[in-house]
Parts: sequence; C-alpha cells; structure tokens
Amino acid sequence: MGSVAPPTGTLAAETLAESVERVVVSPVFRTGPWDAQRMAQQRAVHQAHILLVSESDACRSVLAAAALRRLLAEAGLAEAVVLDTCGTRPYNLGEEPEASALAAAEALGLMEPHSPSSPSSSANGGPQPPHRARLFSAAEDMVGADLVLVMDKYTAGDVMREVSSFDLVNRSQPLTYKVRRLGEFCDWVPPQPSASDVAAAVAAPPPEYGSEGDELDIEDPLYGNLGGDEEARAVLRTARAITRCCQGLVAFLSHLQAEQQQQLLQAQPSAGSVGSKEGAVQEGAVAATEGGALGPALRAHLLGMAPAAWLAPPMLSPRVDREQLPAF
Repeated sequence: MGSVAPPTGTLAAETLAESVERVVVSPVFRTGPWDAQRMAQQRAVHQAHILLVSESDACRSVLAAAALRRLLAEAGLAEAVVLDTCGTRPYNLGEEPEASALAAAEALGLMEPHSPSSPSSSANGGPQPPHRARLFSAAEDMVGADLVLVMDKYTAGDVMREVSSFDLVNRSQPLTYKVRRLGEFCDWVPPQPSASDVAAAVAAPPPEYGSEGDELDIEDPLYGNLGGDEEARAVLRTARAITRCCQGLVAFLSHLQAEQQQQLLQAQPSAGSVGSKEGAVQEGAVAATEGGALGPALRAHLLGMAPAAWLAPPMLSPRVDREQLPAF
C-alpha cells in the first residue's frame, strides 16, 4: 500500500493555519478570569477571603486552616474571614487529610479528635465539613480569593506559572499581587517606623527569595518521610511553625481592622457635637466593621504592599557571591 501524499496548495495552507491556531492562538491562559462582573462582585464582598495553598492539600494547608480558625475565633474575626484550601498537585484529590496532620492538629488543640464518619470541629466548637483535597484552579481561585498564601517556593512556582500569564496578557486586572507566602507573617507586629528603622531597612534589605538566608518557606514535612515516629515529629514541628505564622497573620488582620475603625471614627463627626442620635449611628457604623468589612481593607493593603520577591526579574535580583556561600 502506497503512502498518502501530503496536502498541497490551498489544502496545505489551511492545514498549517489550523495547526498554528490550535497551538498558538488558543493557549490555556486565554481563558483568564477577566470577566468584569465577576471581578466587581468579588471586590464588593465585605468578608476577607483567604486561600491556603500547599502541594497536595492534605497536610500544611489543613494545619494552617485549623490554626487560623482557632485564632480568628479568639480574635473575634471568625465572621470576617472566609477560609479555603487547595493543592497544586493532584496527589490526594478527594482524600481526607493525612493522619499525621490530624494528629498534630489535635495535639496542639487546633481541632477536636477526628472521626472519619462525621464532620470535624474547630477548637472554638464550630462544626466544619469533612475536608477533601482539591486542586488549585487559577481562573476561579484568583478571582474568589483576596489573599493567596502559599507554603514554599515550590507551591509558589506552581501558582505563579499560571497567574503570571494572566497579568502578562491583561495588565489592567493584576492578580499576582494576591500571592504571598504564609511565612511572611511570622511574628508580625504593627509597624512603628522611625528614622533609624527606615535607615536600617535601606541598609539591610530582606534576603533574596530562595537564597541561603531565606527562612520564609514552610517545608513539606511529609517529603522524604515514610511514616512512623519520625514523620509524626516532623509534622508536629511544622504545625507549630504554621501556628506561629498564623498568629502573625491574625495580628496583621486585627491591625487592619483597627486602622479601618480609626479611619471611620475620624471621618465621622464626634458624638458630643452632633447629638445622641448621630452618636448612635456612629457607634453602629463602627460595630458594622467588626462583623465583616475586612475584605476591602485587606484588598487595599495588598495593592500597596511591596511586590513579592519572586516577581522581580532575575536580571534585577542581587547576585550571589559564591565565595561567601558556606562549604558543606
């Protein structure tokens, strides 16, 4: 049987055009989340929506969600923040959290003893639906979330690989600014700038992302572990580190809300000068911010934050002096 001759003339041109269109003209990132109505709806939400991202959504993201639920409840912010989790790799889709993660959360008092047949409970007593690992969806999650917290450089790479394409194609609707590392909030305290603080910050910039001095990553405690006591200890150490970062994050959110309330007080006339009726209205407005107007404040603050280190082009990143690297 003879071979089929390749198309020629007009047919060849059409075939080539179809191939080019399929490969080049319709890349995945052209389905980006640029629907104006969706973006406007998200910006109108009063609650702050925080997405916690780990590799498989079975360990670190679960621990972070449990810690945040407890700490937000203690801070009176449980109704002001919506939490969600996901993973960047399809290793555990639809599965429950790792047993070692649940054991660590229970040991630290982040959740009640777990029963596979019933919903879990957070430390503040509120029932939580059974956790099932899900996969990160760039188009959906980057619109729905105000703050996307990744655990380490690897999950950051997975997320930014898709999200940075959105920003490159449509710069009028930036999304990459939402992506931060949970470790950035470790031991966070309200800023109290002074002349010496500013000078010190200029003289000693933060460590380069991924450099030897970078300690902001929360590493995967399951990586390289095969179970047993060693894995349990590794997960417990990670759970403590995550809780510490979440304490800083809740302090940051509480500070944002306090600033928002202070701005509202300054914008309103004083109660003594306008009478009891207006004073009651002012108190009601302040009380309303306590119930769930944290979202706008968080979105505004993130837009004003310095870009994450991984957004700096490599050519602008400081060079590493190899002679100063430690010998192993």
